[in-house]
Amino acid sequence: MSLGGRTNAGHNAHLPLETIREMIHDRVAVSRRRLTFKDLEKQITAIDGVPKPLVRTAIRSLIEAGILEYRYTFGQSYLELSFRNPVDVGDVFTIVPPGYSGKMSPHRLPIAIAPGVSFGSGRHPTSRLSLQAIEGTWAYRTSQGIPAVQSVLDIGTGSGILAIAASCLGASTITALDIDACARSEARLNIRLNPGAEGIQVSDRPLSSFNGRFDLVIANLRLPTLVALSGWVASHLAPSGCLVVSGFRDEEQDRLFACYADQGLQPLWQKALAGWGAAFLGVPASLATKDDPSLPADHAFCL
Repeated sequence: MSLGGRTNAGHNAHLPLETIREMIHDRVAVSRRRLTFKDLEKQITAIDGVPKPLVRTAIRSLIEAGILEYRYTFGQSYLELSFRNPVDVGDVFTIVPPGYSGKMSPHRLPIAIAPGVSFGSGRHPTSRLSLQAIEGTWAYRTSQGIPAVQSVLDIGTGSGILAIAASCLGASTITALDIDACARSEARLNIRLNPGAEGIQVSDRPLSSFNGRFDLVIANLRLPTLVALSGWVASHLAPSGCLVVSGFRDEEQDRLFACYADQGLQPLWQKALAGWGAAFLGVPASLATKDDPSLPADHAFCL
């Protein structure tokens, strides 16, 4: 469904309520800023040409259904996606509330995340993009016969959602780092909510204390930090290692990719959502196979 250009108000006055609900849901999901009830009402009315009474009815029905919810920040109420119900992300993961026991597709992997203040509830576009990038690394490696990811480092783990996703896909040694004590506490809680993720080690260890190499490094951080980390990441990836990176704006992408290209890492997949970007990067096969002869030379990249 297009969320872009203007549409004919007379035409959209007769849209089914469910279609209007989908328009509202999609606009909230991709918005680059938080939206109040009035903001959302104005956008759908002015841009999409839907009469105001229908917009109000549709918004209220989404709130009543638990699809949207109010979040209060500094005295202002905003409408955001609700995670009181399962939310599918990509083709593999589904974010569920703690204790959820409803029906789910057997082909999806649930990630239980408790409400909290740390980044990584799944609401933000970079969290959803990072989950899709993690999914992509496993799919590509499997399709190319490259050994599965075993060792993972998640830098700035927040709620722990990305480390938990790696555990769901089978990684055996996962370290989740965060300098914020509240984030570490919430990450440990979320790890306990997800059977099989108990082995994730949550820590505030400095990066300088790590000497080993990782099959996968995850970094959902802002551009200055991502740039500063480029040399460290490149020196701590395994020969066939991968980097999942997000937290950068569309207009920052070229600078980020150029920085990592200087370290021999190339973008192999990229995607944007609501002005934010994500990518996974890898080492060209000619370099990877030089250090790791177990990898066939026709593997173009590690992913």
